[in-house]
Amino acid sequence: MSGRAYGANSGQGGMSPKGETTPVRLRPATPDPVDKKVICKAVCVCSREPDTGASGQSLKQQCVSRNLRDVDRSMGWKSPYKSEVNYDMTQIPPSPIMRSASPLEPHPYLPGWIQKYWPGGKDAYPARAGAVRRPDVVIVKDGSLPPTQDNIKSVVEIKFPPQERDREQEDDYARIAGSPEKVATMGPGDCDCSDDDANESPLRAVSEALSELGRSLRQLLNRSPASPPSMGGLPLPPPPIVVP
Repeated sequence: MSGRAYGANSGQGGMSPKGETTPVRLRPATPDPVDKKVICKAVCVCSREPDTGASGQSLKQQCVSRNLRDVDRSMGWKSPYKSEVNYDMTQIPPSPIMRSASPLEPHPYLPGWIQKYWPGGKDAYPARAGAVRRPDVVIVKDGSLPPTQDNIKSVVEIKFPPQERDREQEDDYARIAGSPEKVATMGPGDCDCSDDDANESPLRAVSEALSELGRSLRQLLNRSPASPPSMGGLPLPPPPIVVP
Protein backbone atom coordinates (compact mmCIF):
# COMPACT_ATOMS: atom_id res chain seq x y z
CA MET A 1 0.00 0.00 0.00
CA SER A 2 1.00 3.58 0.34
CA GLY A 3 3.47 3.31 3.19
CA ARG A 4 3.16 7.06 2.96
CA ALA A 5 5.63 9.30 4.70
CA TYR A 6 4.59 12.12 6.98
CA GLY A 7 6.85 14.38 8.97
CA ALA A 8 8.75 13.60 12.14
CA ASN A 9 6.27 12.04 14.51
CA SER A 10 7.26 12.32 18.14
CA GLY A 11 7.93 15.25 20.35
CA GLN A 12 10.09 13.02 22.52
CA GLY A 13 12.73 12.03 20.00
CA GLY A 14 15.43 13.81 18.05
CA MET A 15 16.45 13.29 14.51
CA SER A 16 18.34 10.14 13.63
CA PRO A 17 22.08 10.84 13.82
CA LYS A 18 24.08 11.18 10.63
CA GLY A 19 26.04 8.16 9.59
CA GLU A 20 23.27 5.73 10.53
CA THR A 21 23.87 2.40 8.85
CA THR A 22 21.57 1.63 5.93
CA PRO A 23 20.29 -1.97 5.98
CA VAL A 24 21.86 -4.20 3.37
CA ARG A 25 19.21 -5.60 1.04
CA LEU A 26 19.28 -9.39 0.99
CA ARG A 27 17.05 -11.93 -0.77
CA PRO A 28 13.34 -11.06 -0.53
CA ALA A 29 11.73 -12.48 2.58
CA THR A 30 8.62 -14.64 2.49
CA PRO A 31 6.12 -14.96 5.35
CA ASP A 32 5.83 -18.42 6.85
CA PRO A 33 2.94 -20.61 5.59
CA VAL A 34 0.58 -19.69 8.43
CA ASP A 35 1.06 -15.95 8.00
CA LYS A 36 0.96 -16.23 4.22
CA LYS A 37 -2.43 -17.94 4.41
CA VAL A 38 -3.90 -15.08 6.43
CA ILE A 39 -2.50 -12.34 4.22
CA CYS A 40 -3.45 -14.19 1.03
CA LYS A 41 -7.00 -14.54 2.31
CA ALA A 42 -7.28 -10.76 2.61
CA VAL A 43 -5.56 -10.24 -0.76
CA CYS A 44 -7.85 -12.71 -2.54
CA VAL A 45 -11.02 -11.36 -0.93
CA CYS A 46 -10.09 -7.80 -1.88
CA SER A 47 -9.01 -8.75 -5.40
CA ARG A 48 -12.43 -10.30 -5.91
CA GLU A 49 -14.58 -7.79 -4.00
CA PRO A 50 -12.61 -4.57 -3.39
CA ASP A 51 -13.92 -1.57 -1.51
CA THR A 52 -15.31 1.17 -3.73
CA GLY A 53 -14.40 4.86 -3.53
CA ALA A 54 -16.78 7.80 -3.77
CA SER A 55 -16.14 8.11 -7.50
CA GLY A 56 -16.47 4.37 -8.08
CA GLN A 57 -12.77 3.54 -8.08
CA SER A 58 -11.56 0.15 -6.90
CA LEU A 59 -9.82 0.34 -3.51
CA LYS A 60 -8.14 -3.04 -3.10
CA GLN A 61 -5.43 -1.88 -0.75
CA GLN A 62 -7.83 -0.09 1.56
CA CYS A 63 -9.92 -3.27 1.55
CA VAL A 64 -6.98 -5.33 2.84
CA SER A 65 -6.29 -2.80 5.60
CA ARG A 66 -9.94 -2.67 6.62
CA ASN A 67 -10.28 -6.45 6.81
CA LEU A 68 -7.15 -6.91 8.92
CA ARG A 69 -8.07 -3.95 11.12
CA ASP A 70 -11.56 -5.39 11.67
CA VAL A 71 -10.01 -8.71 12.71
CA ASP A 72 -7.66 -6.92 15.12
CA ARG A 73 -10.54 -4.92 16.61
CA SER A 74 -12.64 -8.08 17.04
CA MET A 75 -9.77 -9.59 19.05
CA GLY A 76 -9.45 -6.60 21.36
CA TRP A 77 -6.47 -5.36 19.33
CA LYS A 78 -4.56 -8.54 20.17
CA SER A 79 -4.34 -10.00 16.67
CA PRO A 80 -0.79 -10.80 15.53
CA TYR A 81 -1.62 -9.01 12.26
CA LYS A 82 -1.47 -5.23 12.66
CA SER A 83 -2.77 -3.04 9.85
CA GLU A 84 -1.12 0.28 8.92
CA VAL A 85 0.64 1.23 12.15
CA ASN A 86 2.44 4.56 11.85
CA TYR A 87 6.10 4.47 12.94
CA ASP A 88 8.16 7.44 14.09
CA MET A 89 11.34 7.07 12.07
CA THR A 90 13.18 9.69 14.15
CA GLN A 91 13.40 7.21 17.00
CA ILE A 92 16.04 4.48 17.31
CA PRO A 93 14.59 1.97 16.75
CA PRO A 94 11.51 3.44 15.04
CA SER A 95 8.61 3.65 17.48
CA PRO A 96 4.95 2.69 16.80
CA ILE A 97 2.37 5.43 17.32
CA MET A 98 -0.46 3.94 19.34
CA ARG A 99 -3.44 5.33 21.23
CA SER A 100 -2.41 6.46 24.71
CA ALA A 101 -5.59 5.02 26.24
CA SER A 102 -5.24 1.75 24.32
CA PRO A 103 -1.54 0.96 23.64
CA LEU A 104 -2.38 -2.07 21.49
CA GLU A 105 -4.50 0.01 19.10
CA PRO A 106 -2.84 2.01 16.32
CA HIS A 107 -3.57 5.71 16.60
CA PRO A 108 -6.47 6.28 14.18
CA TYR A 109 -5.76 9.89 13.18
CA LEU A 110 -2.16 11.04 12.81
CA PRO A 111 -2.89 14.76 12.18
CA GLY A 112 -4.86 14.89 15.43
CA TRP A 113 -1.99 13.19 17.25
CA ILE A 114 0.44 15.75 15.83
CA GLN A 115 -1.74 18.66 16.90
CA LYS A 116 -2.05 17.31 20.43
CA TYR A 117 1.42 15.94 21.12
CA TRP A 118 3.91 17.63 18.80
CA PRO A 119 5.49 20.76 20.35
CA GLY A 120 3.90 23.68 18.56
CA GLY A 121 1.28 21.45 16.91
CA LYS A 122 0.82 21.19 13.16
CA ASP A 123 2.40 24.58 12.46
CA ALA A 124 5.71 23.42 13.94
CA TYR A 125 5.56 19.97 12.40
CA PRO A 126 8.28 19.34 9.76
CA ALA A 127 6.46 17.64 6.91
CA ARG A 128 9.51 16.01 5.41
CA ALA A 129 9.39 12.73 3.52
CA GLY A 130 10.35 9.59 5.39
CA ALA A 131 9.99 10.85 8.97
CA VAL A 132 6.98 8.59 9.46
CA ARG A 133 6.35 5.28 7.71
CA ARG A 134 3.22 3.16 7.74
CA PRO A 135 3.70 -0.47 6.64
CA ASP A 136 0.65 -2.30 5.36
CA VAL A 137 0.99 -5.23 7.77
CA VAL A 138 3.17 -5.74 10.83
CA ILE A 139 3.12 -9.32 12.13
CA VAL A 140 3.98 -9.51 15.83
CA LYS A 141 5.18 -12.40 17.95
CA ASP A 142 2.86 -11.61 20.85
CA GLY A 143 -0.44 -9.89 20.12
CA SER A 144 -0.81 -8.81 23.75
CA LEU A 145 2.19 -6.47 23.39
CA PRO A 146 2.66 -3.35 21.22
CA PRO A 147 4.34 -3.74 17.80
CA THR A 148 7.77 -2.54 18.93
CA GLN A 149 10.85 -3.85 17.15
CA ASP A 150 11.57 -6.54 19.76
CA ASN A 151 8.06 -7.93 19.19
CA ILE A 152 8.06 -7.80 15.37
CA LYS A 153 8.11 -11.08 13.50
CA SER A 154 7.90 -9.54 10.04
CA VAL A 155 6.77 -6.50 8.08
CA VAL A 156 4.74 -7.08 4.91
CA GLU A 157 3.98 -4.59 2.16
CA ILE A 158 1.03 -5.39 -0.12
CA LYS A 159 1.29 -4.41 -3.79
CA PHE A 160 -1.51 -4.75 -6.32
CA PRO A 161 -0.60 -4.34 -10.01
CA PRO A 162 0.56 -2.00 -11.45
CA GLN A 163 2.31 -0.93 -8.24
CA GLU A 164 6.02 -1.64 -8.06
CA ARG A 165 8.35 -2.25 -5.16
CA ASP A 166 9.88 0.80 -3.49
CA ARG A 167 13.47 0.12 -2.40
CA GLU A 168 13.72 3.19 -0.17
CA GLN A 169 10.49 2.19 1.50
CA GLU A 170 11.78 -1.33 2.06
CA ASP A 171 14.98 0.00 3.63
CA ASP A 172 12.87 1.99 6.10
CA TYR A 173 10.78 -1.08 6.84
CA ALA A 174 14.00 -2.99 7.56
CA ARG A 175 14.79 -0.33 10.17
CA ILE A 176 11.36 -0.86 11.69
CA ALA A 177 11.69 -4.65 11.73
CA GLY A 178 15.35 -4.68 12.73
CA SER A 179 16.51 -6.67 9.69
CA PRO A 180 15.91 -6.74 5.92
CA GLU A 181 15.33 -10.48 6.28
CA LYS A 182 12.10 -9.67 8.14
CA VAL A 183 10.63 -7.54 5.33
CA ALA A 184 8.45 -9.06 2.61
CA THR A 185 6.42 -7.76 -0.33
CA MET A 186 3.31 -9.68 -1.39
CA GLY A 187 0.60 -9.37 -4.00
CA PRO A 188 -1.97 -11.48 -5.87
CA GLY A 189 0.84 -13.23 -7.73
CA ASP A 190 2.05 -14.71 -4.44
CA CYS A 191 -1.37 -16.20 -3.66
CA ASP A 192 -3.38 -18.93 -5.35
CA CYS A 193 -6.63 -17.02 -5.44
CA SER A 194 -8.09 -19.55 -7.91
CA ASP A 195 -8.22 -21.99 -5.00
CA ASP A 196 -9.65 -19.42 -2.59
CA ASP A 197 -12.87 -20.20 -0.74
CA ALA A 198 -15.09 -17.24 -1.50
CA ASN A 199 -17.25 -17.98 1.55
CA GLU A 200 -14.34 -17.90 4.01
CA SER A 201 -13.76 -14.54 5.68
CA PRO A 202 -10.36 -13.15 6.74
CA LEU A 203 -11.58 -13.50 10.34
CA ARG A 204 -11.99 -17.25 9.88
CA ALA A 205 -8.59 -17.47 8.18
CA VAL A 206 -6.94 -15.81 11.19
CA SER A 207 -8.82 -18.10 13.57
CA GLU A 208 -7.68 -21.19 11.68
CA ALA A 209 -4.12 -19.90 11.43
CA LEU A 210 -3.89 -19.32 15.19
CA SER A 211 -5.47 -22.72 15.88
CA GLU A 212 -2.95 -24.38 13.55
CA LEU A 213 -0.07 -22.57 15.26
CA GLY A 214 -1.36 -23.56 18.67
CA ARG A 215 -1.63 -27.22 17.65
CA SER A 216 1.93 -27.19 16.30
CA LEU A 217 3.32 -25.72 19.50
CA ARG A 218 1.40 -28.16 21.69
CA GLN A 219 2.67 -31.10 19.63
CA LEU A 220 6.22 -29.81 19.97
CA LEU A 221 5.87 -29.39 23.73
CA ASN A 222 4.31 -32.83 24.15
CA ARG A 223 7.32 -34.52 22.57
CA SER A 224 9.53 -33.63 25.54
CA PRO A 225 7.31 -33.30 28.63
CA ALA A 226 10.24 -33.45 31.03
CA SER A 227 12.15 -30.60 29.40
CA PRO A 228 10.03 -28.48 27.04
CA PRO A 229 12.02 -26.77 24.29
CA SER A 230 12.72 -23.08 24.62
CA MET A 231 10.27 -20.87 22.74
CA GLY A 232 12.48 -17.82 23.06
CA GLY A 233 10.35 -16.48 25.90
CA LEU A 234 7.30 -16.25 23.66
CA PRO A 235 3.85 -17.13 25.03
CA LEU A 236 1.51 -19.59 23.37
CA PRO A 237 -0.80 -17.96 20.83
CA PRO A 238 -4.26 -16.81 21.92
CA PRO A 239 -7.14 -19.29 21.77
CA PRO A 240 -9.10 -19.60 18.51
CA ILE A 241 -11.67 -16.94 17.70
CA VAL A 242 -15.27 -18.07 17.81
CA VAL A 243 -16.57 -17.56 14.28
CA PRO A 244 -20.30 -17.84 13.58
